[in-house]
Amino acid sequence: MPGVTLTDRNAISDFIKKTKAQDVLNWGRKSSLWFMVNAMGCCGVELLSTGMAHYDTDRFGIIPRNSPRHADVLIISGYVTKKYLPALKRVWDQMPSPKWVIAFGDCAISGGPFYESYSTRQNIDEIFPVDVYVPGCPPRPEALIQGFFELQKKIEAKKDRGTEY
Repeated sequence: MPGVTLTDRNAISDFIKKTKAQDVLNWGRKSSLWFMVNAMGCCGVELLSTGMAHYDTDRFGIIPRNSPRHADVLIISGYVTKKYLPALKRVWDQMPSPKWVIAFGDCAISGGPFYESYSTRQNIDEIFPVDVYVPGCPPRPEALIQGFFELQKKIEAKKDRGTEY
């Protein structure tokens, strides 16, 4: 609370009375986004560089996880083949709610240069409820961080897709 000292008990009491539990939960959710990566194609290299010390996403609470049971954000990057799609759905189903999806790169968003391939699944948003699109071929690490910031704004504003808490 900017401008309020700890000795001002009335202001603190008013703040506590006016703050909803849902607002506190959303603040916690936006401040600790743990993500699971589906790294396919050239977008996977950019995802790796996002996690390096130069960008230091840990300071924003954006931390990679190796298990879908500990992640709340699924980053779908690169092309998704029809053969790989059932495995990706299993990963999504294992993630606890609330959960979000970031489509990273042109291949994940629209199929990219593999759009007309018999084995590539286009329009991933028809299968997964994509919350944030990060376009590019491949997108820069800064674009992914900006995508996380957009997701944080969405979570804080309670503009979720109806995933139960």
